[in-house]
Amino acid sequence: MFKRSNNSNKIYYLGLIFLHSVLLLYVFCKKNNKREIFLTFLSLMGLTYHFEYPIYILKGYKYKTNIIKNKEQDNSFGSVLSQGLFVPSAAIFISAFNFGWSIKLLFTIYFALIERCFLKLNIYKNNWWRTTYTSILIFTFFFISDVLYKGIRGGNKLILKLTLNNVFHVTYMNVLFLLSMFKKFKYQPVSFTTKPWYYHYAFVKIYTVIETIMTTYFLEQKKKWKRFLPILITLICDSFFHKIKILKVKGSYWAYLFQARFVPHLMAFLFKKWIEKYE
Repeated sequence: MFKRSNNSNKIYYLGLIFLHSVLLLYVFCKKNNKREIFLTFLSLMGLTYHFEYPIYILKGYKYKTNIIKNKEQDNSFGSVLSQGLFVPSAAIFISAFNFGWSIKLLFTIYFALIERCFLKLNIYKNNWWRTTYTSILIFTFFFISDVLYKGIRGGNKLILKLTLNNVFHVTYMNVLFLLSMFKKFKYQPVSFTTKPWYYHYAFVKIYTVIETIMTTYFLEQKKKWKRFLPILITLICDSFFHKIKILKVKGSYWAYLFQARFVPHLMAFLFKKWIEKYE
């Protein structure tokens, strides 16, 4: 799974992991409203994940962390780091401490410089993507983060619904991604390809977005039995995809992939209870 190499790529990425983990830890240590911070952070991850999906599918850029052996898995891992830690941690830091446009601009420049540096070091590659796009979208995202944070604290119904969707989605996606890193399952929607993991991740992203919307919808239903429908529907879909040989499972389905389905769905009930307290 993990790559043994003298290549220095991983040092830069590990450095960013450490830096942004410390930044996130600082926010949690300094702020008393930890649940609101946690929900906002996960919701921000959800937004960045959704934003990244079409760019990944259209091959806008490529990460080269050299941490994972398989190049496509390594690219996806870099994407998870960027969208799941680097950008959201900076956003929640800015929003939690109510920093203004100047700090937002400072962090935007920080991310732009990192991207340019990584391009020079050849540990990240832009295809049709440009650093200008990164700068504009990250600066805008910091303001969106403020709206989300204040919306959760203020009990905005629309934002709370969006938060439930995002929180479940990132939990689910992260578990599935971790399982795929150990190659316990793989979707193969395209046969006879030299890039099976690209098609796997592209398929999973689209499939999971649809499944998340469905799950969030049923969680909002008053009849409690309906809230268990998503996992049942997922099991039926898994059975169908496995039968037509789109879904490949290594080892026992019930020991690995089913657990990766069931646990996030179970956690969704807890997240819903948390979010309901702000309504």
